[in-house]
Amino acid sequence: MPLLRSIRALGLYRVAVVWKDGRKSEVDLAPQILRYAVYRPLRENPDAFARAKIVAGGVAVAWPGAGVDISADAIAALGRSQTMTPEEFRARLKRLGLSFDAAAATFAISRRQIAYYSAGAKPVPRHVVLALSGFEAELGGAI
Repeated sequence: MPLLRSIRALGLYRVAVVWKDGRKSEVDLAPQILRYAVYRPLRENPDAFARAKIVAGGVAVAWPGAGVDISADAIAALGRSQTMTPEEFRARLKRLGLSFDAAAATFAISRRQIAYYSAGAKPVPRHVVLALSGFEAELGGAI
């Protein structure tokens, strides 16, 4: 089970996280906060988001005064869905049978960007991670 050591608000719904094992990550909590009604207090009062506090020994984050929390597991899952290493990116392209040119055309981005993501020169943005996942799901059992 992932446990949190520290958390800091970076902007609207983005946080910098340090896990108990020392790993660091940035996670966009917007998919969770914007999807579920329970997080309405954070949507209605953006300043409340900056008051995030770790609770229960690192198993969750709570927002005092807002009456809401999110588990470390949920934060970790969101982080996994938003990041992809260059190795994972190359493996996913290969599994999908996409050359750099085909990936660029499929996702309407430049071949140069695909090369940057593949080499690790730039992080793979969340929208590209999601686009790859959607493309793979659309192909279903064809791969």
